[in-house]
Amino acid sequence: MAERKPIKKAAEVKPFAEHKEDIYNCMKCGACRVAVRQSLPSCPAGNKHVFDSYYSIGRMEIARSIMEGDLDWNENTAKRFYNCALCGSCDNHCDFVNGTFSPVEIFTMMRRELVNRGFGPLPHQKPLVESIEKYKNPFAKKERGKSLPFKANKVDKDTEVLFFVGCALEFDPTSNFITKETAELLDKAKVKWGILKEDEVCCGLPVFELGYEKMFGDLAKENIDRINKTNVKTIVTACTGCMSAMTREWSRYGNLKAKVMHITEYADQLIKEGRLKIKGRFDKKVTIHDPCQLGRFSGVYEPPRDILKAIPGVDFREMERHHEEAYCCGAGGGLIALDPEWTAQTATERLQEALACGAEVMVIPSCPTCYLNFDMAIHGYAGAVKLYESVWAKVPAAAKFMGIAHQLSSPFMKMRKKVDIEVIDEIQLLNRVT
Repeated sequence: MAERKPIKKAAEVKPFAEHKEDIYNCMKCGACRVAVRQSLPSCPAGNKHVFDSYYSIGRMEIARSIMEGDLDWNENTAKRFYNCALCGSCDNHCDFVNGTFSPVEIFTMMRRELVNRGFGPLPHQKPLVESIEKYKNPFAKKERGKSLPFKANKVDKDTEVLFFVGCALEFDPTSNFITKETAELLDKAKVKWGILKEDEVCCGLPVFELGYEKMFGDLAKENIDRINKTNVKTIVTACTGCMSAMTREWSRYGNLKAKVMHITEYADQLIKEGRLKIKGRFDKKVTIHDPCQLGRFSGVYEPPRDILKAIPGVDFREMERHHEEAYCCGAGGGLIALDPEWTAQTATERLQEALACGAEVMVIPSCPTCYLNFDMAIHGYAGAVKLYESVWAKVPAAAKFMGIAHQLSSPFMKMRKKVDIEVIDEIQLLNRVT
């Protein structure tokens, strides 16, 4: 199996006043505006809003001005820091230029401070926090482990692999098929696997990204404690957000004993060990989208590509922006709840890039957030409303959106582009040929 690229350790949680040196690290070079290796747009927020205050260079200047007393904490500050996908593209560029600077760490710190001062998150994002606080999932669902599209045993002493399902892959009707595909793949390889069922709670990434560090820490500690009691050696997840939380952020709150692997990493290992046999073909021109949490944040790029290259008939093509430079789908950092039309528009730009490289199929390495967002870009917003209606219903401003969502055409169709590309989950594809 291809090795992961090195992952930066989780940042220490420090008060705003102790981040002066970090904030002053910004050299104002402007590399955050474009993909430095291709001179193409790299920041969804900057690309939409155009002003520097929505790019990393502007946000860092806002943080510095607050540090020096020239600006105050207020609603406008919150708008700048919450209108961000936290995709890590600026991290990649800053690392490329000077090797030490992480804007995303500053942005998450600023969100924590905005929450502490009563200015964050933005109204459309607050119901997600309330839902996680009450139900320990962001979809206002009361019961866990009872709506899964497959039968599974609860982990016991003989369990080889814990399949950590995650909130979206249990409750999202657009992408919970990925959960079933994962279960079928593990069964094909005769893996002894199980799930936590009702004992699983949210990984905490949504509230971490929105600035609720204490709530995140409580969820991390609860998960670590419950998982460590199972004595499993390997955790597999088909959610890139869960993987990122477990491998990077949970470490501040305990020592997770088991090794965490994304399903594409694990599937690649199963193929190379001969436990999973590829028997079919897929005669298509194929490209791959790198989810931010899997790529830039977790260092996993090659296993999903190795799987595709192992499938007979695949004519693999890279998009112009790929690996560290891959363009975000636009839905991360809480943006899909804040502005679904914008996130779908960003996904549309990515679909156009996939078409431009000659691909007939764009493969997503199992990321429910990316999958939902690309589905919105192609088919409109009905799926998002079905998923979030119990949450958005609490926000008066969302009522109008919910009422017309089923009638909205996708941004792709508004632009009169023919949707002649298929979007498929990688594990779904792998199940077709094994």
